[in-house]
Amino acid sequence: MPERNSGGIAGDLLAITWQIAAAVAAPLFGAAWLSQNVTRDTGTQLAIVMAGLVVAGLGMHVVLRRYLAANPDRPVTERAREAGRKWEAELREAERKREMGEDEEAR
Repeated sequence: MPERNSGGIAGDLLAITWQIAAAVAAPLFGAAWLSQNVTRDTGTQLAIVMAGLVVAGLGMHVVLRRYLAANPDRPVTERAREAGRKWEAELREAERKREMGEDEEAR
């Protein structure tokens, strides 16, 4: 499938959405068509559809693995962790003030 490099998250998600849709829909529609045209035996039809589900799952796995390999997660920096700790401390302090009624007195 062609690669799209839009430079933004929305373009990447749109591209991967269509790739996953194709990777899932093609095997499922193919299995449904094949099961109707090859046999009327319910067990065989079920086996064909289940095989289509497996192929669809593998296709989705390949698309997602390729996307994640191209866009790896970067480790969190210490600066970001410190900002998170500061934000949590501010939230806890605001919660403590609210519980103690100090927030209402300041207004």
